[in-house]
Amino acid sequence: MKNLFRIFVIFSIVAAAACDVIEAPYTETPEPPDPEDTIVRKILIEDFTGHLCPNCPGAAEKAHMILEAYPGRVIVTAVHATSTFAGYQPPNYTLDLISPQSTDLDNYFNVSASGYPKGLINRKEFDGSVIVDPGSWSSLVAQLFLSEPDADINVTRTFNSGTSTVDLTAKVDFFKDFSSPVMISAYLTEDSLVGYQKNSDPAVGLVPEIPDYVFMHVLRGSMNGTWGDTLSATGVTAGTQLSKSLSYTLTNSTWNKDRMHIVVFIYDAATLEVIQTEEIRMK
Repeated sequence: MKNLFRIFVIFSIVAAAACDVIEAPYTETPEPPDPEDTIVRKILIEDFTGHLCPNCPGAAEKAHMILEAYPGRVIVTAVHATSTFAGYQPPNYTLDLISPQSTDLDNYFNVSASGYPKGLINRKEFDGSVIVDPGSWSSLVAQLFLSEPDADINVTRTFNSGTSTVDLTAKVDFFKDFSSPVMISAYLTEDSLVGYQKNSDPAVGLVPEIPDYVFMHVLRGSMNGTWGDTLSATGVTAGTQLSKSLSYTLTNSTWNKDRMHIVVFIYDAATLEVIQTEEIRMK
């Protein structure tokens, strides 16, 4: 028995010697959080623009710089509206980028009366107006990022190539109480459309017009109209999860589905302020 005990002790000492020595205080470096698992506030910029607007390419460049500064946290829709700024003007300006939703938004917010380019940042009112000059976009976006997210949107979708039908489900988790009804919208955007664009900024491209300008984030339509559907008619309390399913068939054969996205956002029905936004590829 004593021999067995000595063998055990010797074995234990040898095993311990083979192990690395860990100095006090024995702390471990935690793994950094996975960005995909982090819930953040995402901001919607609605850039009111048009190919007949010479100052608009500069505003689009500002929006692009914001996208690069906050990857995955800013979503842009380019709202081409009105005959003055986005109308048909042959022989060069024949690209039709005006959608019913663009017209509705401009009519409601009366953006064109202020002249393009202008934008809405989460449709939030700043200094008494929701209409914001491009020069203020960056600072206002940074200001909104100081607040924790009020909700999270998780979007899943399937696309049927045979029928060009997209089926979408959005699950929304709320972290804050909202007393007003909450709406949900799903806009359709398209990238990489090429055409003529008037331009006054040589830093952006040729002046007075760019013949091969690339239009990005173009608002093409909506899965559920300009103002969306009611997600909750009676408001919500923190901790609530709600979901909405939508289906839409793309009938316009000129849209390139491989370059399209769906922008899903929820907003307060009383103030129209956007609460949270998410974006997903069409297919």
